[in-house]
Amino acid sequence: MEILLIGILLLAGLAFGTLGSHYFGVPRVVGYILLGMLFAPDLLGGALGIDAIEWTQPMVSVALGIIAYLIGGSASLTQLKRLGWGIVGSTFGKVTGAVLVVFLVVGLGGQLIGDIPGWTFALVIAAIAPTTAPAAIVAVVHQYRARGPLTTTLLGMVAIDDALGIMIFSVVLAIVGGGAGHALPVALWDIGGAIITGIIVGFLAERLSRRLHEQELRLVVLVGSIVFLVGLSEAWGFSALLASMALGFSARYFSGATSERLFEPVEQLEELVFVLFFTFAGMHFKPDVVINYAPLILLYFFARGAGLIGGAMIGARLAGAPRVVAQNVGFGMLPQGGVAIGLALLLAGSPRFADTGTLIVNIVTATTLLTESIGSLSARFGLRRAGEVNQSGWEKGHEGE
Repeated sequence: MEILLIGILLLAGLAFGTLGSHYFGVPRVVGYILLGMLFAPDLLGGALGIDAIEWTQPMVSVALGIIAYLIGGSASLTQLKRLGWGIVGSTFGKVTGAVLVVFLVVGLGGQLIGDIPGWTFALVIAAIAPTTAPAAIVAVVHQYRARGPLTTTLLGMVAIDDALGIMIFSVVLAIVGGGAGHALPVALWDIGGAIITGIIVGFLAERLSRRLHEQELRLVVLVGSIVFLVGLSEAWGFSALLASMALGFSARYFSGATSERLFEPVEQLEELVFVLFFTFAGMHFKPDVVINYAPLILLYFFARGAGLIGGAMIGARLAGAPRVVAQNVGFGMLPQGGVAIGLALLLAGSPRFADTGTLIVNIVTATTLLTESIGSLSARFGLRRAGEVNQSGWEKGHEGE
């Protein structure tokens, strides 16, 4: 049944995304998500006998690994140096704004709305707020062939803001759980182990690919390296997302002027990966969560959006980023997905958060559908406002800057 469903999701998801983009002018990922929602276990999926979606997790993990690999290799050192302070300032502003605004708004909301937990809950969910879903941002950039300083800044930000998000989340867990001595070493391994392992695998994959002249054979090496890293991350307990980003970045660095040979084969899989990932994300939709916790979902959604947009713009201005970046960077960072859900699942598995952990998983999952859809539209708006849509020649024209 699962194999049949995957075939249906691929074909129907592509149809939804293409038709929605053609007739309504929305990014294709919105159609992919809506199609996945129809097949959620509580909706059409239940009628088809789909009562659980745990079987999708391995494919989601691999899809995230492929997306993270492409993000890691999306910006060269030359581009990052040119826009480096803008990326750093925008990222720190975005992360700080999201954490502070969500903490204050959700904490105060908990005092006003009786069924919402208090300040500890607000602190934990605020720690999840800064993480971004790279898949949605990459999908929009890919569909609209965006190029330019804003595009490079956005891709650079998603390559580092999840690392900050994981660190903040671990520190918050240490604060509320009273176990800093345990949480901080775990955070260091989660980040440091992922980066070091990703660099090593990237170096080995690049060296092996030099001996292969057929693009099809290089594709096997690259996808195999990504799957290997994702599996190793589960076995050794470090971040698969960061490891895959480090793999992409190091592969581009070690290959120098011939780096495109390590990305062109994988880029051919992009749309397939996007269809699977976003339809699977839509299948997490639970109508009862939206109904029962609508006030909290809306509080979190608007507080996070305000914190991200305002914080990123302020941070970019303070860092001296170009005006086109400072005025639009916040609009590209709204999507939230796999990393946030993964952090929420950590809470659900902790005895200390037995009650609120499950609630946070449901809230983040439901909110993800909003942020992935509206966030994709927001990212497209920012890129268009910056004049970077359909600018495939920008990279060559600015290579020597």
